[in-house]
Amino acid sequence: MALYTMYSDFDRFAVIGYDEKQIISLCGNDPSDRFNFIGAPKPFKDILTETLSIDFTDDSGGLAGTVIPEIQEYSGRMFLNEKAYHALKDIIKDDGEFFPVTYEKGAGYIFNPLRLAEDVDGLDVTLCIKNEWGDIENMGFHEKRVSKFAIFKTEFETYQNFYCREDVKDAIEGAALKGMTFTSELGAEFGMAQDQKRSPN
Repeated sequence: MALYTMYSDFDRFAVIGYDEKQIISLCGNDPSDRFNFIGAPKPFKDILTETLSIDFTDDSGGLAGTVIPEIQEYSGRMFLNEKAYHALKDIIKDDGEFFPVTYEKGAGYIFNPLRLAEDVDGLDVTLCIKNEWGDIENMGFHEKRVSKFAIFKTEFETYQNFYCREDVKDAIEGAALKGMTFTSELGAEFGMAQDQKRSPN
């Protein structure tokens, strides 16, 4: 089964924003412990004990679009509106945890991914290349090993990107969900994705 890098279309769609006061009240003052911090996957089921408040107010300084997405990957998590949740929940439920949110258009969910390629020795180190500045030039996986995961990340590129199986891509495209795009050239969109992730939320 083919693998893809998932990334958000910030040219058109607005960036998710969290209620910082709520996040701090739930997660504490250490930024590395907060839910909206990109780091090694860890569960938050015992920490996020209330529905999260998010919004898509355009405060990106023109670095992102203004349309509210139906699905979006940002800061190591994935937003899903109700339509996206029902399209994907049965496929990805074993690879992370869902948290309810409210936003401008009602209710939705944030998916917290917990699987790493390294968990199954799934990183093909012969295909993973960084340049002299440490930027990713190529990514590669042992597909049979990581195929047990619908969605996963890797420590090699500091947990930045979402990688997925073809059935995830098919479910998103089949439901005509707006906000995400894909590439089968793993690592090819990494530079673009990194630039997008630097946009303020």
